[in-house]
Amino acid sequence: VDFSPERIVVPGPDGFPPAQAEPGSIGDADYSPLITMGDGIVLNAPHVANSSSSGLHDSVVDIDFNRMEVTLELVDGFYHGKEILYISTEVSDFATAALEAATFAPNMNAAPVMGSNDPNTSARAAITPFVNGETGVNNPERQGLNSALMGEGDPLNVTEEHPNHRGKIPLYSPLWDVHPARWTAAAIAAGERQRLDHHDDIAEAVEDGLVVSVGAGPANPTLGGLRAAGFIVNCPIMALR
Repeated sequence: VDFSPERIVVPGPDGFPPAQAEPGSIGDADYSPLITMGDGIVLNAPHVANSSSSGLHDSVVDIDFNRMEVTLELVDGFYHGKEILYISTEVSDFATAALEAATFAPNMNAAPVMGSNDPNTSARAAITPFVNGETGVNNPERQGLNSALMGEGDPLNVTEEHPNHRGKIPLYSPLWDVHPARWTAAAIAAGERQRLDHHDDIAEAVEDGLVVSVGAGPANPTLGGLRAAGFIVNCPIMALR
């Protein structure tokens, strides 16, 4: 990973889309945070620094090379109506990597498959960011990439799965299949736009025509047909509140 570029994020007139977005770290064509020793076990091992403090991942808050300890910035989101905290380390899309303060890692997008959370065929799990949610720092309905780019806080994305599968078939993956969503003009005019914190609520909003896809990838049936964007964000969940 090359940590030398300067991260640049310039909000657009409405926050999102950004006027300019360039990531602060870039992986080469072969880089992936996923590693294996050849035993069928895959480890998630993001690069966060090179051999000196001059080359750091943009999410690094503090690092101690002697003790081999690093502190990474946490991001707020939602899972099944509960608050989660996660780290964001790589993105396979150039501009989104800048927004996430993550490493651009295009090779990561080889993970199967877009628009599916089938444990037999997919290594991905869905996450939904809203591109035009409610804004306002003190607004309890605040949510969205537009709000985040305005400096109001985290975008409060909604993930479909959580690591604790409680004996069920494990569906969780930190490789999040991004399904961006947009509130329709009619929904906004009718006062229907609100903060959503459960993927079932997103699916219902899509089915009711209040929310539409921004992505052009495969439709995800568990999200009411919301379409995948075609890229991955590596975001391991650290805590569930």
